[in-house]
Amino acid sequence: MNKYYYNKLGINTNTKRFKRYYQANLLNNIDETFVAEVKDYWKKYYNKDINPALHISFMNLTGRKELRVIPEKEMWSEIIPFFNDQSMTIGYKDKNIYDILFNTRQSAKTVLKRVRSNYFDCNNNSLDVRQAYQLLLSSKSDLIIKPSDSNNGIGIDKIEIRDNAIYINKNQLNMSELENNYGFNFIIQEIIGQHPIMAEPHPSSVNTLRMVTLRWKNEIHYLLTFARFGAHDDVKDNAGAGGVCLGVNDSGKFMDVAIDENGFTHSHHPTTNYRFANLGEIENFEEFITYVKQLHKDVLHHDFVSWDIAIDINGKPIFIEANFAGATWLYQLATQRPLFGELTDEIIQQISKEVKNRKRDISSLFVNKRKQNQKLNKRNKNLKNKKQELQIMLTNKEDELNQVKQQYENVINSKTWKYTLPVRKVLKKINNIIKRS
Repeated sequence: MNKYYYNKLGINTNTKRFKRYYQANLLNNIDETFVAEVKDYWKKYYNKDINPALHISFMNLTGRKELRVIPEKEMWSEIIPFFNDQSMTIGYKDKNIYDILFNTRQSAKTVLKRVRSNYFDCNNNSLDVRQAYQLLLSSKSDLIIKPSDSNNGIGIDKIEIRDNAIYINKNQLNMSELENNYGFNFIIQEIIGQHPIMAEPHPSSVNTLRMVTLRWKNEIHYLLTFARFGAHDDVKDNAGAGGVCLGVNDSGKFMDVAIDENGFTHSHHPTTNYRFANLGEIENFEEFITYVKQLHKDVLHHDFVSWDIAIDINGKPIFIEANFAGATWLYQLATQRPLFGELTDEIIQQISKEVKNRKRDISSLFVNKRKQNQKLNKRNKNLKNKKQELQIMLTNKEDELNQVKQQYENVINSKTWKYTLPVRKVLKKINNIIKRS
């Protein structure tokens, strides 16, 4: 099939999304009747003509014709901004204040924080550089260092403490080098002893669950979960580092097929060749669902949250990180389910109305602003004209004053004024005498 055919279906062939799905063979089989149904559904509930590429990819992956899959473009540009106050994200994603933001003891244990070049221990007591260095050297286990103001696995490395020295990627570093490499804001935590079920596919990384919750109509809903397994013996577990994502159903059972960030599927782990069908299920998974819903109660400015949750050696959920966006196309393909499930119809219909109202409000605001500007311009013009009139009047008065001054100068400098000086003096004395009498 050529690009003209895809374009005719409403698929933009100039995007990275198209190339991803096309190269992963997820656009090979196309049911035009289904594409028409997708477009009709989104036109009805969202009042918009959407790109059906993800729906087609979902159908090719799962064999199911699912209308409720959320397209990437609309998710990023309209739906996430509707749910989340993006101006607040920079604060919520700072890992160095997680202990303040989230009321839980089931979290990764912090050893050292660096905030705006200042060091703090796990109780937020200030430390100087020497104390911070000694605190790291006193660690009895390996550590994880990561930027505190970014997420999705960016900049994560493993720290090894041996022979009274710090090693990262087999290179010895002093504190100055650590600061140069990781900047003014980072956090160092103990590595979590993870449960065997999460370690089996790729033991080198701390593999986590990405669990998604949504606040909708004053209730926090659990949406979906997938596991993230690292690759290439890297400590990071996210798909962007070469890892894979494996869906988890609502009872905690792992799916048989994982997917990577390029849309390719894997029945076995790409590095260890572990067969995903051999994974069992997460015991007491309902506890994990309850846990993330409880965490979400502390997040007041964001209604859509993706949680990174580890499973410790005892099978308990451990909070790692909160994310407020995410590659939701991957969420849906990994779990083989639409993001909002049974809530989809009412959610997208409500957001469509809100987006339309906001556009109308913005348009109305623009019209009102334009009217206000017209009034101000008219007022300014009147004031300008009045100013010109006053300037003309002032100029005329100044001319009159100058004329009077000139006449005065002419009088006092005249011979008559000088000759009559004695007479004026006599008259002045007479007037004084009259006043005293």
